[in-house]
Amino acid sequence: MLVLVVVLSLGLGIGANTAIFSLLYQMVLKKLPVEKPEELVLIKSPAEFKSGRTSTNNAGQHDSIFNYRTFRELEKRPEGLTGIAGFRALAANLSFRGQTVDGSVMVVSGGYFDTLRVKPVVGRLVEREDDVHGAGRPVAVLAHNYWQSQLGGRRDVLNQPIRVNGHLFTVVGIAPYGFTGTVLGDAPDVFVPMSFKPLMTPNWNGTDRWSDYWIYMAGRLKPGVTRQAAEAALNSTYAGLVEQALPEVKAWNAKRIERFRQSRLTLEPGEKGQSSVRRSTETPLLILMAATGLVLLIAIANTANLLLARAAQRRKEVTIRAALGAGRGEIMGQLLTEALLLSLAGGAAGVLLASWTVSLFVMVLSNGRASEEITATLDWPVLLFAVGASLASGLLAGLYPAWEAGRRTLATTLRDEAGQVSGNLATANVRKALVCAQVMVSALLLIPTGLFLKSLVNLLQVDLGLRTENVYTFRISPELSGYKPAQSKLLFERVEAEVGAIPGVAGVTGSLVPLIAGSTWGNDLNVEGAPADQNFERNSRFNVVGAGYFGKMGIPLVAGREFTESDNAAGPKVAVVSEKFVKHFFGDRNALGRKFGLGGEKPDTEIVGVVRDSKYASVKEEDPIVYYLPWRQSAEIGSLAFYVRSALPAEQVIPQIRRAMKNLDADLPLEDLRTLDEQVRINIRSDRMVLNLAGSFAVLATALAMLGLYGVMAYSVTRRTREIGIRLALGAPLGSIRAMVLNETMFILGAGLLVGVPAAVALAKLVESQLFGVKSFDPWVVAGAVAALCLSALLAGFLPARRAARIQPTTALRYE
Repeated sequence: MLVLVVVLSLGLGIGANTAIFSLLYQMVLKKLPVEKPEELVLIKSPAEFKSGRTSTNNAGQHDSIFNYRTFRELEKRPEGLTGIAGFRALAANLSFRGQTVDGSVMVVSGGYFDTLRVKPVVGRLVEREDDVHGAGRPVAVLAHNYWQSQLGGRRDVLNQPIRVNGHLFTVVGIAPYGFTGTVLGDAPDVFVPMSFKPLMTPNWNGTDRWSDYWIYMAGRLKPGVTRQAAEAALNSTYAGLVEQALPEVKAWNAKRIERFRQSRLTLEPGEKGQSSVRRSTETPLLILMAATGLVLLIAIANTANLLLARAAQRRKEVTIRAALGAGRGEIMGQLLTEALLLSLAGGAAGVLLASWTVSLFVMVLSNGRASEEITATLDWPVLLFAVGASLASGLLAGLYPAWEAGRRTLATTLRDEAGQVSGNLATANVRKALVCAQVMVSALLLIPTGLFLKSLVNLLQVDLGLRTENVYTFRISPELSGYKPAQSKLLFERVEAEVGAIPGVAGVTGSLVPLIAGSTWGNDLNVEGAPADQNFERNSRFNVVGAGYFGKMGIPLVAGREFTESDNAAGPKVAVVSEKFVKHFFGDRNALGRKFGLGGEKPDTEIVGVVRDSKYASVKEEDPIVYYLPWRQSAEIGSLAFYVRSALPAEQVIPQIRRAMKNLDADLPLEDLRTLDEQVRINIRSDRMVLNLAGSFAVLATALAMLGLYGVMAYSVTRRTREIGIRLALGAPLGSIRAMVLNETMFILGAGLLVGVPAAVALAKLVESQLFGVKSFDPWVVAGAVAALCLSALLAGFLPARRAARIQPTTALRYE
């Protein structure tokens, strides 16, 4: 039984640590699967000077994006670097041999694969001759996962045509297994030359203006050149480009122009690539790693307690061996070896548990789709971590029991045997101290978990500024299937009519930027009546929406009117703005009737309505400054997210939506068909994951701690059997015996809480940035955690107290 309990206890602790470390390794620590990744650098420049049209994605924020001209000039003269790789992931419709799926395409420069030193599995990769602006070759390289999952891994796909966003490319090669680009979370299905970017985004050229920022860049250091030296060399080229760009920013004031003239590139380590997923998951995973480490400490303390009890039972055997000549080192070595064997068995069980757990994580994180980015395979560094954790656990758990056994002599054993049955007082105190530590660690887990729970409750209850219940959402991108803007608009109108005609549907509307999906689109504006200060922030988020959008989405109208079907290309340009937009640009003045234009254009769009602020890209972000335009007035709109309001259950509505869309265009992929509530849950998925895992670890830690507390109290009752018998023989009431045991239980609990609660509050300060609407010290959360531990302790002490009260005096007095 002892072996089973130890293996199970350590297996849970080691398994939890291995599973979280596997995720931490894959999502935070793992280097890119390329030759000499330590030579790679990421190229960045100050974000404050990137005005105009800016478009970012998972690869990084405004400091990481560049315009097309800057990239091409740096690509020609990569001072200090062997080469510069430019890239950008884009949405794509992929059609091969009549099978169309939605996916992603990465436009890459001709030197992308050469700079990264990636070799093809079959064929060749994109080369410099393929990426010539205006004269490139329409070639495509398939990602390994797409090749395997969609095309069966067939080699005859080479030299076959594939249609990407309605345009034909020739498949020339297959990227290697495990290479998913340089951006975790943006694994492309296909790579095409960057010179074809305008074809990939029909309504957005991106190569014809200085003020259009969208390209990400990475480079490789020349042999023997440091990052600082390469940075200085590359800036000699960049300084000239800044001077060339000055005519484009002549509207800035003198101070800002001078700061721009002095701005320089920075090179950052690129061995792990770049990704907002990596940045956003690093802190939660480190928090979970710390939590699982605490669980393992409790499991080690429990194991040490059990080994101490086992050593107490074997002290006669150990004493006899010592009397027969066995040395102290021999005895300690034997017991440590036994502890290490137990911990390695626990480690084996933990690896098995970790494999199952990681498989579950991967399924949740990838929405059930196969992925080469995050896999359930335990890499060799993870297995080494599991072995190291097992050995460390065995040493920590077995060291004191082995030392205690090794120092026993015949005299100490006889003395202990004369009055006790389970060891001396010092050993008992050590066991109590271990349980105190377990209680302390439980508090360290329970209190932050309570804060995460309250944070998640706040997120689920936050006012989104719109009604998400009974709304189904999906997205279509007809422009990626070759539709012209006029054809896309006609299709959108037919979608509104056909889907709106489904029985039980109360309304249909749409938006260019999908709600609460992490996407952010923005523009600089020339607003009539805005402050004239050149340093005034003129950027605003925007969305392009359908007629009746605000009423159908439950966004209250504050003033004016909302869009109607008559707000089309034939009518005057109109806009609806948020309350924050009004406050930012106009203060307390009336916004209705005022006009604005994009960038430096003449104000020609009239504000006809003001709506309440609402969430845009994320539940956790503050309501942003937003303006809305009607999609019927947009000259170029090729994709739309639709919202279908219906009180009918999903199993009735979703199949009907699919049938209606198939009747409109069977080859047009339907993207992200789900409820809007589900979309919100996906948006806060990392918070839910942290809570679920931290909660599981906190419950596990508390259960292990209470198991340890139960063991100590049972040990204490056994050790004090004679004392209890004497008390009962002298007439002590049964209640006082139970109270004596429970008082000792609560003393151990109190000692653990005395240290654990302040430590937990201090620890919570480190995770406060991950919380929403909760401070690191919340008296209700602390009180709840303490109450939970007190209740658990009373349950752990009840059985030993009951057993103590049932001891018969005659039996106790004869107890050895």
